[in-house]
Amino acid sequence: MLDDLYQLRERARAALARGDLDDATHSLVTAASQTHVAEHDYVSVLQPLAEVLWRRNDPRSALTVLWYLSASANDGWKRALAMLSTVPAVDRARTLAAASDLSGAAREMEAAGALAAAAIYREKAEDWQAARNLWSRLAHRLNGAEGAYSGALVQFNLARCAKKCGDAKQAREANVSAVRLVEEAADHFETVGQRERAFDCFQVLIQLGRESGMFEDVLEGFVNSIRILREDHLKYFALQYFEDALQAAKDRKELSAAATLAREAAEYARTLGMTRASAHYTLVQAALWGDVAKQHLSRGAAPEIAENALLAAILAFGEVGHYARVGHLYEDLAQMDLEQARRNHYARAAKRYVGVRDEIIDSEPLPSHLRQDNHFPDVWHVDLLEWEQQGSAAEACADVLLDRRWPDLIRRKAMLARLTAFAVESRPDDASDPATSARMRLADQLAQLQLYAVLSPLEKLFTSPSRQVKVAVLAAMQQLFFKRSFVTVRAGLREADPAVVDQAAKAVESLYFQHAFDPLARIVREAPEARVRAAALRALARVDTIEAAEFLLGVLEHGAPADRGAALEGLKRSRGARFVDLARSALQASSPEVRAALRDVLRARGVSVGAAA
Repeated sequence: MLDDLYQLRERARAALARGDLDDATHSLVTAASQTHVAEHDYVSVLQPLAEVLWRRNDPRSALTVLWYLSASANDGWKRALAMLSTVPAVDRARTLAAASDLSGAAREMEAAGALAAAAIYREKAEDWQAARNLWSRLAHRLNGAEGAYSGALVQFNLARCAKKCGDAKQAREANVSAVRLVEEAADHFETVGQRERAFDCFQVLIQLGRESGMFEDVLEGFVNSIRILREDHLKYFALQYFEDALQAAKDRKELSAAATLAREAAEYARTLGMTRASAHYTLVQAALWGDVAKQHLSRGAAPEIAENALLAAILAFGEVGHYARVGHLYEDLAQMDLEQARRNHYARAAKRYVGVRDEIIDSEPLPSHLRQDNHFPDVWHVDLLEWEQQGSAAEACADVLLDRRWPDLIRRKAMLARLTAFAVESRPDDASDPATSARMRLADQLAQLQLYAVLSPLEKLFTSPSRQVKVAVLAAMQQLFFKRSFVTVRAGLREADPAVVDQAAKAVESLYFQHAFDPLARIVREAPEARVRAAALRALARVDTIEAAEFLLGVLEHGAPADRGAALEGLKRSRGARFVDLARSALQASSPEVRAALRDVLRARGVSVGAAA
């Protein structure tokens, strides 16, 4: 392939010699499409490409190439900065930001009307007053004109900046507005089946509570986040969020809430078969109830309230066999200022535990090897930038290209997609062959990035009236394993064009991943066409969770003949173990028809039917 790259570079040089800039550009862009080559070889193509694009009077494209080159060039951003007078304000802003001039970047974004981006640059420069003014202007602009989610994020950012500026009144008012709007947005997203967006709302609610000091908001955010994670079967994430919620409650001295969370974490870990983790959270719960009792007594509360807390601790310690501790707690109860009859009862109970030892139990929190990175992105910035960019592929790719945290391969692909996006976004959505081809190429290039950030540009591309473009977007969605991908896929399933529906069904069958269960199950329940339901059932057969297994067993038991056939076909080809376990346990209790189907699946999977029976 390097021979091709060198040949293309020489072809470009010859084209330049005869003044054919179009052929030179085509050859160099084709060479740059070989994104896997070593950096020094890749740079040897980009340097003449930037020059040719400049000579073609295409400064935005030339600057895009220089963005990639500048990060590693000896003169840094000198060449890029020299081009700023020839490009739009948004490009000037990005270049200045990359060159560490955040104030200049903010001024340029504000001049371009991109107030959210300008405010974020001001925040990064720690110019909180200027950032507050920008968020305030944006809040007035959005009042009643946009969705609740965007409005909530703007109010949240306004509250943060007002707090930094010492304006407690404005911070409080903005927080109240943000909480109302974010709860409204969460309800909407859950209603339309976009739980991942509702999850974002609850994360914002947690942060809102932390910023405002309102623990009720923190707790509501954590409880709902955990609920969504559990529904999406992300069990280890759910346990980590239980721990985060526990810590947040302890930090605020909300010990009753912490003890309740520990109890729920213990019950959830037990349902997962994680006995050591369950025992750990039970012990944490018991200790916390003891702390709750001490807290109430120190505050002069009625002793009956502390009594209830100690009884809860006794139940928890008894659950894990720590009977010596149970005895000590009964002794404490017998010494409290309670009715004499109850004190006598507790004294008698304490005597039953004299000399009893605590059982040795194996307990530990969630093991480190099961922990996953649950860092949550600052959606209060990221999602507002997406909203402000209005589905622009050029802007989304610029964000990736200029972010040095991404590997060079991803940044190269983002650069190429941005070059294509200029051709697409600079012209109306006409039906000409070149325009259609460019949109199809852009859909494919965006898919190659494999990033959540490309979903918004693809969603905008899908609004094209062209069948070919819609099909290309749905083909791109097949490679993007995010729950949000189903939003566009479901829109494709509702199209009148059979070719578009066919491609949407192919995308459905390709999008099998653990937390795809809910959108796939919705398609099975709601899709009127048997071929679409069949695609979703075959995908579900490859989702190896107990929920998917139980759903498919239900289809075999009660589904329409076509659905039963599709489920059976998918299960035979699947390699997951969950359905095999379920089939073994359900075999004898099933009807003759279902029993025959289960045996068929087990035989196809190499499981002895005799042993299963």
